[in-house]
Amino acid sequence: MKEDKENTRPREKKVEIKCDENEKPEKPNKEKKEALTKIVIRRLPPSLTKEDLVEQLQPLPELDYLEFFSSDTSLFPHLFARAYLNFKNQDDVVLFSDRFDGYVFIDNRGQEYPAIVEFAPFQKTAKKRSKKKDAKSGTIEDGEIYIYIYIYTHTHTHIYTYI
Repeated sequence: MKEDKENTRPREKKVEIKCDENEKPEKPNKEKKEALTKIVIRRLPPSLTKEDLVEQLQPLPELDYLEFFSSDTSLFPHLFARAYLNFKNQDDVVLFSDRFDGYVFIDNRGQEYPAIVEFAPFQKTAKKRSKKKDAKSGTIEDGEIYIYIYIYTHTHTHIYTYI
């Protein structure tokens, strides 16, 4: 049976680029493989707070990012807290993971929660937003229109008080 020319895949053509010895051919941009330093601790007790977590993780290696998320009650019965940590050194990640992967956290009711430590799927950290005050905040009383309306409403009496 003959193949349809319309449905067949076109043949691939190989193109070779020649360049001088000093020039190197450009390769497609691939992301740099950076060291994985951000981890997530999952399946923490729902009643755990950030302060309690930091207290239980002591001694904690040097971090540049720590974010804690308490449990979401809409996900019942899977109520777990989680924490994201970004270490400054790659060696600390391995030591921390060995120490706390499978570590059993106990909540205030005595239930045991074995934690899971793994690399965070998204390795970037959130930017710290500066809390700048809005430049126009509290300036409405200084506006010309506001002053005009204020004076107009407080000085003019209504002519038609009785109908």
